[in-house]
Amino acid sequence: MNFIGIDLAGSPNRPTGFCVADSKLRVECKVLHTDKEILEAVEKAAGVIAAIDAPLALPKGRHCLEEHCRGRVHFRACDRVLSRMRIKYFPITIGPMRMLTSRGMLLAKQLKRLGVESIETFPGGAQDILGIPRKQASLEALQRALARICTGDVLERELTGDELDAINCALVARDYASGSYLAIGDPSEILMILPRPKS
Repeated sequence: MNFIGIDLAGSPNRPTGFCVADSKLRVECKVLHTDKEILEAVEKAAGVIAAIDAPLALPKGRHCLEEHCRGRVHFRACDRVLSRMRIKYFPITIGPMRMLTSRGMLLAKQLKRLGVESIETFPGGAQDILGIPRKQASLEALQRALARICTGDVLERELTGDELDAINCALVARDYASGSYLAIGDPSEILMILPRPKS
C-alpha cells in the first residue's frame, strides 16, 4: 500500500510538498502547485489514504471563514487539545490560514470523489511528539532525523521544507492505516491524526 502526504499551501502560487511512501517507507517527494497537479499525483500514487497538513473542517458552530461569520468560533476541539499538549499552531480563522482552510476542505471533497480518504494532520505537532526538529529550526536536522526512518529521496537529495513536512504527513497516513495513532478532537467536528507518543 502507498501512503500519501500533502503539505498543502494556501495558494496554488506557493509550493505544496507531496510525498508517497510505500510499505517499506521508501519515499518519493516532489513540489506541486495547482489542485489539478495534486489530484493527478494522488491518482498516480494509487493510495487510499492522504494525510493533509491543512484544516479540513470548521469549528463547530461556525458556518464560514468570514470575519463577520455568525458564532465567530475560532478554535476546534483538536486545536484546544494541541494547546493543552503545548504544541504551537496557528488558529484556522486568522489571516492566511483562512485561505488554507478553504483550500484544504475543497481538496478533501475532491479526493473523496476519487475514493481517497483524507485525514487532517499537523507535521509540526507530529515532529514535536516524535522528538525531531521542526523545519523552522533546521531543515538539515529534520532531513537527518527523517533519514533514520525512511529511505528513497530523503537519502538521495536535499529536500525542501515542504517536502520534508509531506514525509511526516505520509508517515502519519501509514500510522493511521496500521491503527497505531493518536486522534485528538471531537469526532462530530474533526479528528486530527498524529503519531502515538512513545511510552
